[in-house]
Amino acid sequence: VLDTGEIFTMATARGPMCTAGFARNTSDFMIDLVEKPEWAHKLLDLCTRLIIDWLKAQVKVMGPTVEGIFLLDDIVGFVNEDHYQEFCHPYLKRICDAFPKDWVKLYHNDASIEACLEHLPDAGFNMLNWGKQTDIADVKARVGNRICLMGNVNPLEVGVRGTPEEVREATLDVLEKSGGENIVLSVGGGTSPGMPRENIVAMKAALDEFNQAHFGQA
Repeated sequence: VLDTGEIFTMATARGPMCTAGFARNTSDFMIDLVEKPEWAHKLLDLCTRLIIDWLKAQVKVMGPTVEGIFLLDDIVGFVNEDHYQEFCHPYLKRICDAFPKDWVKLYHNDASIEACLEHLPDAGFNMLNWGKQTDIADVKARVGNRICLMGNVNPLEVGVRGTPEEVREATLDVLEKSGGENIVLSVGGGTSPGMPRENIVAMKAALDEFNQAHFGQA
């Protein structure tokens, strides 16, 4: 890849809750949070150490062009705020703290972000990729400029099943509510299989339209 002139910029891993769910079985692990919290913490500690080692191994192989980490953990969206504070936040923070302060630290969660949203900047994340469930206006009102937002055009109902005009309207809605600041335009969570090329083109065209109207540039 490097020989072609391209670079690697981010190391990527699943987060502690997600990894613990893979190892234990998610349903059993969620029960452990209530019935065997000491077991849950032991597994989360192990998973956190594994994730840090895995990310560092990627960085070592990919070389000095890496300048960020991308952590995906939807299982965080299955717990309430108290459980987030006990079982999620300390381990997410350990991972962020294990890498340089000036790196981009991107967190993906397209389940619910209600319990964790305000806490993510304090964990060390400076970028959030979230799903369709929470409107960008609500997200921005709650976190302000503490974190860069990556989203959140509806990926399935609009991105895959919508018309180009519906994609345009949804894209402009997201951009208008963001004010065009601290946002990386994206579908919410990730591009769903089957998203037509014309809908991707429509998103880009809507972005150009917004930039021309608000900043005088495409």
